[in-house]
Amino acid sequence: MPTSNRYISLAARVTQLESHLLPGIDPTLSYTEKDRDLTRAYYLLCHAEFEAYIEDITKEVTIRAFTKWNADKSIISPIIFHLAYNYRQEQGKPKDAPYSMIVKSYNSLIKVIDKSNGIKEDNLNNFFKPIGFEIDPTLQSTLNDFGRTRGQIAHTAFHTQQPLDPSTEKNHIKQILSALSLFDQELNDYEINGTLNRTPINMRWTSRFPFLDRAKKWLRI
Repeated sequence: MPTSNRYISLAARVTQLESHLLPGIDPTLSYTEKDRDLTRAYYLLCHAEFEAYIEDITKEVTIRAFTKWNADKSIISPIIFHLAYNYRQEQGKPKDAPYSMIVKSYNSLIKVIDKSNGIKEDNLNNFFKPIGFEIDPTLQSTLNDFGRTRGQIAHTAFHTQQPLDPSTEKNHIKQILSALSLFDQELNDYEINGTLNRTPINMRWTSRFPFLDRAKKWLRI
């Protein structure tokens, strides 16, 4: 599957940041203080681009699924099913109808994405759990560590930090970008078919989605 336009723009922006900020690689590691600062800026701005990409692409697929369902209630995709399934009824409130459950879950998720600030594990879970998607555990762990380091760079004084090596960070960014390409394809497959190339332990999809056939009667108005 081709990657999304949003991923293509992410990759182009990361390449631009490398060109604008990353110092030339020095085998002797003889970098100036300016080189070190530029490497830190490269790291921080790449983090910002990764965060914006994940927010944007998750929002895109959710909006598309909701728009299709809102136009035709018989289109119960896995995303719509999970928006209803993960809805949490407010205590003391009358039980919501299936239609309201989906709408409220959808609105809540969009607000969470819009207000998010980070790519740590909690942020990613808040994005993907409501729509039933499971990000690759290795990528999730890598993004979590990347986000933690970003926090240390952004919120501590330079003299307390270990200097970043431009070569190491360049390779690190490229690895994340490559992993996000696979993520982009998996999210696309999940949006269309409800399937992943890998099968998460707690999600037992089949090619015909029999549980979705049953859910249609429940969720349709």
